[in-house]
Amino acid sequence: MSEIEILSLSPDGRYKVQATPWEAGNTHWLFPPQIIDTQNASVVFAFEDRLWSADRTTWSSPTRVELKLRKYPGHCAPQGLTVIIECALRIAEYGAGTHIELARLESALEGMLDLLG
Repeated sequence: MSEIEILSLSPDGRYKVQATPWEAGNTHWLFPPQIIDTQNASVVFAFEDRLWSADRTTWSSPTRVELKLRKYPGHCAPQGLTVIIECALRIAEYGAGTHIELARLESALEGMLDLLG
């Protein structure tokens, strides 16, 4: 069983970004992010496709986290994509300030990759 790594905690500790790293290729490790509400142990957001990986997480407030993401193998967006997730409101901001419900975020990011690729 793989170990879960905590990538970051919100300033007040209510939310955490965690991942279960796995080796997609020879020394190519991926960190598929999950955002967890620690008060009730619920998943705020998680990718269905484990080829998404978080390169960086930065909290700008107790409920707002910026994720720098890439999708393995990274041909379409080698610099990655950035998304801001507002955990309390369950919405995300990506691209040129587009807001979207978290339930639709993964498909929206896939669409961005298709446009870039």
